[in-house]
Amino acid sequence: MNPSAPEPILKVSGLCKAFGPLQVLKGINLQVRPRELIFIIGPSGSGKSTLLRCCNRLEEPTSGSIWIEGVDILAPGVDINLVRRRIGMVFQSFNLYPHLNALGNIILALRKVFKKSKTEAIGLKALARVGLSEKARAFPFGLFPCPRRPRLN
Repeated sequence: MNPSAPEPILKVSGLCKAFGPLQVLKGINLQVRPRELIFIIGPSGSGKSTLLRCCNRLEEPTSGSIWIEGVDILAPGVDINLVRRRIGMVFQSFNLYPHLNALGNIILALRKVFKKSKTEAIGLKALARVGLSEKARAFPFGLFPCPRRPRLN
């Protein structure tokens, strides 16, 4: 390990997850450092989403450890909701609110969870980071061509 490298913001060690007799995750080890970009790729059913769901404790791992910013999120008594405030996730079958434009969907959590009132600049900056500034005022059915369109239930 490089002594000048920053500490990992996510450290997963020996992570296992089973659904009954089906072992989905088998001893996964992963470290992500600040500003590091990683990709989790693999065929359908290989455990990618399960790994991410475990990292947010939307799924409880069978064994192993997960540390986020120095906090053992599997420790008894940990306030997982407090930890989740520092984690962003986009799900495979994400749903956008049809009555909100792209910017409104992005800043909703900032307004509701963090009680921040001046969120528009943050949302616009996030859209710019991913090359979607021009879509800020678009509504969900105007954001994607039909095959990529999110489902709205």
